[in-house]
Amino acid sequence: MANNQLNNPNALQHKRQGEDTENKGEEIKIYPQFDDLQQPETLLKHVHEIQREVEIKQNPFPVEVFPKVVQEIITDTNESLSFPIDFIGASILYAVSVSIGNTHRVEIKKGWQENAVLYLSIVGRAGTNKSHPVSFALQPIEERDKLKFQKYQSEKLEFDTVSALTKKEREQQGYSEPVKPIWEQHLVTDFTPEALTEVHKFNKRGIGVYADELATWFKNFNRYNKGSEEQFWLSVWSGKAIRINRKTTEPTFITKPFISVIGTIQPKVLNELADNRTENGFLDRLLFVAPENLTKPYWSEKEINPEIFENWQTIISSLLELSIIQDETDNPQPEVLRFTPEAKHLLFDWQRKLTDQSNKPENEAIIGINAKMEMYAVRLALILQMIRFACNEDSKQAVGIEAMQGALKLVEYFKRTAIKIHSIVNNSSPLDKIPTDKQNLYNELPETFTTSEGVEVAESLGIAERTFKYFISNRDLFNNPKRGEYEKRI
Repeated sequence: MANNQLNNPNALQHKRQGEDTENKGEEIKIYPQFDDLQQPETLLKHVHEIQREVEIKQNPFPVEVFPKVVQEIITDTNESLSFPIDFIGASILYAVSVSIGNTHRVEIKKGWQENAVLYLSIVGRAGTNKSHPVSFALQPIEERDKLKFQKYQSEKLEFDTVSALTKKEREQQGYSEPVKPIWEQHLVTDFTPEALTEVHKFNKRGIGVYADELATWFKNFNRYNKGSEEQFWLSVWSGKAIRINRKTTEPTFITKPFISVIGTIQPKVLNELADNRTENGFLDRLLFVAPENLTKPYWSEKEINPEIFENWQTIISSLLELSIIQDETDNPQPEVLRFTPEAKHLLFDWQRKLTDQSNKPENEAIIGINAKMEMYAVRLALILQMIRFACNEDSKQAVGIEAMQGALKLVEYFKRTAIKIHSIVNNSSPLDKIPTDKQNLYNELPETFTTSEGVEVAESLGIAERTFKYFISNRDLFNNPKRGEYEKRI
């Protein structure tokens, strides 16, 4: 199949001298003296360097970090349902994150624990099968929500019936004071802080936000108070307590929030996502999934093995059925996993190397990326350990060396993708950073125009005069040589 990255034969092509490499990490220079290639060790070294360069350029998703049964789910859905490997792999990580919730945390050292929260962004053009892998991975959780909603409806009917009775009638029929039922759901599509906390306070285990179009998520950040909603998401990622106070509702306080996020986004919208969100670390909190050269696939005639659905259902169900411990105030008390000595040594050794890399002056641009990857290395190790437990490949007594090794492979994948995304948004023109309707307006405007001429063009595109006048105040896009006269700069 065209987009099967596991089975795609990769031709190793030697880069010509002077040709730029796309590797954003350590620069690779391969300028061999062809006379030296007569030596076997020199030739072997040269081949290994080429292989490393090709691997970095292609950045394949490391499917091997998963247990065998999960690897089979990824490859089978890729071959039969045309799910891109990267998309289904990331969707599986997200579904496991939501399923773990507040049941387990991992401890790095005394006083420092991390949960399994992920913020994932699946990047691809329209028609590249972004949404279906997420839907597949979340199906077992959706089914659980559906069953719980049916239970809620039944209990709500009984509640309404009993509530309609007088106190005397309830006593005669043996009913006690009715308690209003709740729907304890895991997945949410309404992602305002108020709506989320209302759901979260009834499901202390944790919730997952699925935004089919991620743009609808971040475009709502400044609806009421500039920056307040964005600050909410920055805090939730860090696991800080949620406090919501509104005049019209009761206050809400959630001590251990757990809200994972996944959504899809088209490449052309990335600049809107990054706009004013690089300095505060928001962009670095997102794990991007953006395969190279992704195209719309042909339909596959291969039917999926029914066992794939059954196996995935079993894996997620085993995690969802893990009980959550609560204290006397009904706040969650997650079970804490620690690292085995070998896993901890590997983690700390990796962190030292990452820190040395960050401290080099030439690597200032990736300091923010590296800082968040440290946290994600720990979170992904917890997720992989719990997947191994759910697949009966390991216990959940501690985070082992296999989970830690896999987490570092995933972090390397996500780090390379993050560098790619930062390169896209930092090298774009000011025109790329504005919404599509404004881009269309800019293209329709003549090279020079008066205010009245511009207003006429704007109104023909359905853009209000007030909006247009604010638009032409953008000095990255327009010069204003005389009062009422403008020139396009791009």
